[in-house]
Amino acid sequence: MSIDRRSFLAGAAALGLSSLPSLSASASRIVSLDYAAAETLISLGLPPVGVQSSDHWNRWVVEPELPVSVANVGQDLAVNLEVIAALKPDLIITTPYTDMLRNRLAPIAPVHMVSVYDQSGTPLKNAYEETLNLGELTGMPDQAEIFLKTADTDFSLLRDRLAQRKRPPVALVNFMDDRHVRVYGQSSLYQDVLDRIGLENAWTRPTNYWGFATVGLEELARHAPENMHLIAFEPIVDEIKPTLASSPIWRTMPVVQNENYKVFPAVLTFGMVPSALRFGNLIANYMEGFEA
Repeated sequence: MSIDRRSFLAGAAALGLSSLPSLSASASRIVSLDYAAAETLISLGLPPVGVQSSDHWNRWVVEPELPVSVANVGQDLAVNLEVIAALKPDLIITTPYTDMLRNRLAPIAPVHMVSVYDQSGTPLKNAYEETLNLGELTGMPDQAEIFLKTADTDFSLLRDRLAQRKRPPVALVNFMDDRHVRVYGQSSLYQDVLDRIGLENAWTRPTNYWGFATVGLEELARHAPENMHLIAFEPIVDEIKPTLASSPIWRTMPVVQNENYKVFPAVLTFGMVPSALRFGNLIANYMEGFEA
């Protein structure tokens, strides 16, 4: 999985894929309209000066901690251009979703789009590549390589810990309401992490571009093995919990009757390498107590 800087840049150039913006100097003041890029910059030791929806960081990301100095530049497509301009950024980071703002952002600073989810269905691999991109843009290529090599080591250690005995399959969900969940499988960051550390995903049915399927609890129960463990991620809306507890479908699911159900703290669903490592540690710590 590890991609060194020289190999990546040489391959990108050969394929005509290099699209990094031209900067007069390494970017040190960055506004990120993406949590995933922001968590990566923090992990490299260069927190952004501004992030969209910073007030919701602890609801969706949690770790790494967002420094209090980071400004809130607005939400999604309703960012505050005046606030962004006042921060005097060297670089603005968008996603395929927020890149529609490029023409309005470009007069303020060069724009770089971070794209982790695409038709390749390999978000973790893409996250490695985008981390190297950010290393180049910020003048921190060595730090990016060291961070990724450390991540490789951490994933290997997690795999070794779990290899001592066979672990049960897991289903990974976000509750949409008391009857429906997003269940994650192929093309998701979670799937890539499970593959890296040697765990089995209980959900093998089709998923969408983003790596999840929205299904009813009945369908989840119908297609899940009885020995699976179900992991739900925070945040879970308070109104769901009492309704779920009284649901006949929920209460009769083997995973609930066998008490193989756990709520994890929030992990950025569409994150990059820091979120992958956070999830890997959470699931490994949980699964070490169980055997298939």
